[in-house]
Amino acid sequence: MNEKRKRKVYTIRLPPGQDDAIEELAKELGITKSEVIRNALKTYAILKMAENKGWEIFLKDENGEIKQLILP
Repeated sequence: MNEKRKRKVYTIRLPPGQDDAIEELAKELGITKSEVIRNALKTYAILKMAENKGWEIFLKDENGEIKQLILP
């Protein structure tokens, strides 16, 4: 039996300024604030998976130079 999963609604408290950051990202990306938060959770899950596998994640600039290590 394939039951349709129901969405859950959560209430979160954000420190001052974080809602502004979420709203700015939503406007910049043309998505809802809920989508910004869902995308952030997906990104965090990917980072944790990479960390658990011992992978290293770097940021590179437009010239391909490594600028910052994301995970040890």
